[in-house]
Amino acid sequence: MKNITTIAIILVLLAAGIWWWTQSGGTGGIPINVAGTSGPTLQLVDRLKNIKIDTSFFNDQQFLNLEAAPKTDITGLQKGRSNPFTLGRR
Repeated sequence: MKNITTIAIILVLLAAGIWWWTQSGGTGGIPINVAGTSGPTLQLVDRLKNIKIDTSFFNDQQFLNLEAAPKTDITGLQKGRSNPFTLGRR
């Protein structure tokens, strides 16, 4: 009985949420009238939309011949205190 009540409440809340969402326009977005609008920000956005990245270098033989650098050996380095912000015993 307790599970049925919980499921019924969830379904009612879900239905109310869907109804509210559809009544508010569905997307929640703000319509923007772009016609006749210009400015540096919109020009920058338009330029950014038109950027095409050249990925042909991935097929270049020099790129394909690159090798990963070996890991640096740190065995000889001295380790500091575990927490440098605590007061050390002197």
